[in-house]
Amino acid sequence: MLQRDGNRKSIHSLLYLSLSFLLVNTGWGMAWPYLPNYMRLIGGSILFVALLSVLFNITSFFGQYFWGKKSDKVKRRKPFITFGIFSSMLFFTLMGILQNSIALLSLRTFQGFFTSSQTPAASALVSELSNNVGQGFGVFNLFSNVGFMIGNFIGSLVTSHFPINFLFLFSSIPFILSLIPLHFVIEKKKEPIDFRIILRYEGSGRAIFNIENLRKFILKNKNLLIFTFSVFLTMIASGMVYSYLSLLIAMRFGKNFVGLYFGIDGLISSLLIYPFGKLSDLVGSKKVVIFGLIAYTLTFILYYYAISFIILFSAAIISGTKWAAYFNSINSYVSRMSHREERATALGLLNSGIAMGWVIGPLFGTFLIGFFSLAFMVLLATLPVIISIFVVIFVKDDRWYLNGSFIDKN
Repeated sequence: MLQRDGNRKSIHSLLYLSLSFLLVNTGWGMAWPYLPNYMRLIGGSILFVALLSVLFNITSFFGQYFWGKKSDKVKRRKPFITFGIFSSMLFFTLMGILQNSIALLSLRTFQGFFTSSQTPAASALVSELSNNVGQGFGVFNLFSNVGFMIGNFIGSLVTSHFPINFLFLFSSIPFILSLIPLHFVIEKKKEPIDFRIILRYEGSGRAIFNIENLRKFILKNKNLLIFTFSVFLTMIASGMVYSYLSLLIAMRFGKNFVGLYFGIDGLISSLLIYPFGKLSDLVGSKKVVIFGLIAYTLTFILYYYAISFIILFSAAIISGTKWAAYFNSINSYVSRMSHREERATALGLLNSGIAMGWVIGPLFGTFLIGFFSLAFMVLLATLPVIISIFVVIFVKDDRWYLNGSFIDKN
């Protein structure tokens, strides 16, 4: 009976957490796609557009591991999630008020570090609340993608009637509302939080993370390091493309179509996330990751040829499929292959790899645009994805793993 009540509470908490992130991603979906267009509107160069991603992800790279490690030490997730949500709201609001390219870059830089507190903590909490990790992430990412889709459509509507900076001001509303369902989330292990652990340095002069601890963690988890390297390569390609995709769409179809495109993309992803989460539980996350990488390649090829609505709509369908398959499964893989007491750290390392890929990708894209067209640069982004496929082939299959340990197939 107690176990049944505990499972019911976990399910309810997972749903509350998912609803919270539906609202969080509504805010992100409203603001994020329009950052490049906003930067250009207030006088920023194409380099400044790239730096929006580069500076955000440099600070996020350090923040992901830092906050993930702190979350594991404190043994709490909600305080870090709450702090990240508040930071997202604050920085987007300031972006709408301070209409200056230097100010926008500065705010985006600080946003990367402080908002990264929510990502590893939320992923770790999802895995801790789920009996079936793949399906748990499927539910969570389903709600998250629905929120992002709703935000995209709202963003398209707002920019049709208001100046673009109003979009960033209005995005604060769903962030504030997201704190309501988050309040009802119950963590399995609720211990008094020691804030000294969060503020404490990891060693003399090391405010971000202890290098020796990181080295030991990597040596202990070489398989996860190889997997993270594969993700890092994919994110280089993703940074090359998605730092500039809104500019390409606006150039070919008009700026009002930017939010509409991402909304269609999010709709397809939302429909497919849970089925892919269930599939990763049945056949293992690794196979679904490889499928997602193949869909990545096809998406970028279609972007290159997308000069008609039919081709762009086809790209949106395959793109939504790749989001549903890939991002759900990389989190499931790391959650299965890591020990529970190190899970937020492992997920933080994964997200640091994602962030660093988004540092290199936009810069590489800026360099290539100087020699090729924007569309051809997008086509070249298929190369790191193909290399990523070959890398991920060499990691262990996670189908028979749980909490970092091999389980009996029988």
